[in-house]
Amino acid sequence: MWLRNRLVLPVILSSLAVLAGCGSGTSNPTPPPGGSFSNTNFNGVYTFSVLGSDPGKSGTGSQFAMAGSLTACGCPAGTISGGTVDLADDTGVAAAAAIGNNSKYSISKDGRGFAQLMITPTGNNQFEVDVDFVLTSSSHGLISRFDSGGTGSGTIDSQNLVGQATMANLPFAYSLSGADPAGDPLAQVGAFTLDGSGNILTSGANAGVADTTIYSATLIGTPFPDSALSGSVVVGSGTAPGQATLTTTSPTFGTLKFDVYVVDSSHLKLIETDGVEILVGDVFTQPSATIPAGNLVFNMVGPDPSGNPFAAAGVMASDGTSLITSGAEDLNDNGTVDFGSTKAQAFTGGFVATGGGRFAMTLTNFAGGTNFAAYPSSGGLLMLEIDPAQAGSGVTGGVALAQTTGAAIAASQGYGMNLTGVDLFNGVGLDEIAEFKTTSSNMTGLIDANDGGGLNTSNLNGTYSSGSNGLGSATFGNNSTPAGIFFYTVDNSTALVLSTDSSAVESGLFEIQTTPTQSALAAPRALPMIGALVRPHAAAARAKVGFVRK
Repeated sequence: MWLRNRLVLPVILSSLAVLAGCGSGTSNPTPPPGGSFSNTNFNGVYTFSVLGSDPGKSGTGSQFAMAGSLTACGCPAGTISGGTVDLADDTGVAAAAAIGNNSKYSISKDGRGFAQLMITPTGNNQFEVDVDFVLTSSSHGLISRFDSGGTGSGTIDSQNLVGQATMANLPFAYSLSGADPAGDPLAQVGAFTLDGSGNILTSGANAGVADTTIYSATLIGTPFPDSALSGSVVVGSGTAPGQATLTTTSPTFGTLKFDVYVVDSSHLKLIETDGVEILVGDVFTQPSATIPAGNLVFNMVGPDPSGNPFAAAGVMASDGTSLITSGAEDLNDNGTVDFGSTKAQAFTGGFVATGGGRFAMTLTNFAGGTNFAAYPSSGGLLMLEIDPAQAGSGVTGGVALAQTTGAAIAASQGYGMNLTGVDLFNGVGLDEIAEFKTTSSNMTGLIDANDGGGLNTSNLNGTYSSGSNGLGSATFGNNSTPAGIFFYTVDNSTALVLSTDSSAVESGLFEIQTTPTQSALAAPRALPMIGALVRPHAAAARAKVGFVRK
C-alpha cells in the first residue's frame, strides 16, 4: 500500500512510540545482566532485511520485503545520518531509496530499540517506516517492522566492508523467499562460486545450481529443481548497494535482478529490484559442502497443500554420510497443533550429494513434505521442498542448525526473541519482538506485537522448562501474545521457536544478549525462508472476530 501512489508518496501516519508504553500492561524494562544498553551502543553502519506483509494494492494482502544499510551515530542524540533501502510489494519497488539524516533511533537499557526511517525514493516525497529491534550485542540484533503500514521480521548486523576480490573462488549458498505479484508464495535456494569479477562460475565442480518452488492454486507446489545458475554478484561500498543477476534454466523465472547489501565477507543480503517477483534473502559462505553428523535443530514454514500457513520445528539426527536416522517434528498447520513428546511426529530420511554444494534429501513421514533440496552454509543447512506438482505438496522451507551437545538456555540472562507468522482469525501478518530475562524457571520481559498494522506492547511473563535433549516449552499468562512456545536449543546462545497457539501460526528464534561491547556469540543465523503468507482467501474464510488468545 505504501507504494500505491509512488509519484506522490504520503508520509505514513505513525507517531514515535514510547518503547515501554504503546499498549496496555506495560512496565519498565529490566536490563540484561552484565551490561546496560544505550544509544551509544548502536554505532556505525548496519545492514538489515525484513520479510512480511502489507495491505498491497488490493487491500487484502501482499508480500512485503525490505533490505538496506544505515549509519547510526552511536551518540546520545540517537540520529541516523543516512543510508539506503529497497522496499517491495505488489504495487512496485522503491529501489536504492535514500534514508534521510532526519531519521532517529532510541535504545532502552534492555537493548530494545525503535527507529524512524525517513525514506525518499528518487524523485518522490519522503515517507516514514518504523522498525523495532532488540540488540543482542552492539553488532547484531533482531528487527521487526512496527508501524500501521505493514509488518515483517528479520535481522540487523553491523557491517564490515568487503572488496570484490575477497569473494573470488569462495563457495556460497543462498536462500530467497517471498511471492510473485499475484501473491503466490515463491522461494529459491542455491549455491555458486564467483570469479574475480563477480561472475558466477558455470562449469566444473563449482558450477552454479538453484532450486525454485512456487505455490499456486492450480499447480499446487511447482518445483524447478536442480537448475543451472548463472549471473553475477557484485558488492557495493558502505551503505550503497551492489547489484546481482541470477539466471536459472527454469524458463518461468529466467533472469532476476537484485540489490546487494553487505554484512561481511561471509554474509550478504539480496532483495529483488526488477518487480518480476518479490524476493529477499541471505547469502552465506559454504565452508564445507557436507551435511554435519549429529543432531540438527530445524525450523520450517510455508503454505501447506491447501495454501494455509504451516510451521514445523524439531530435531533430526544425521549420520553425516547419507542417513537421517531419526527425527521428531512438532507442527502447527493452520491452527491444528501437535506438540510434545507424546504427539511429535517421528520421521526418518536420507540424502545424497548432487554436485555444486547441493544435496537431494528425502524425508519419510515428515509433515512438511518428502523431497527437499539442501545446501550447507555458515548460516545453517538451507532447505526447500521440491515435491512434484500434485495434491499433497506445498512450499515448505527453512533451516537446520547443528546442535551442540548439552545446549541449554541460561538462568539470570537476557534474551532477544522474534516471531513471525499469521493471525488466523483476521488473516493478517503477525510479527512479535521481545526482550526477556530468565530465572531457573521464569521468563519475564516486554513484547511488541504488530498484528496486521495494529500495534501493542505488553508484559511477557511465564514459566518454562527444558529437557536434556534441548527441547523446552514456555507458557505465558494474562492473554499474552504468544500464549506459549516450544523452543529447540541449538547451542548456549540460540534457540529456534514454534508458537503453540491455535489462534496463530508463528515461528522464529531467540538469542542470548551479551554485554553491549561484546560481539555476538553465534554466527549469523538464517531465519525461516518462507513467510507464512497472508492469502486473500484466508481472511474471507474466518470470521472477523478479532485476535483471540486462549
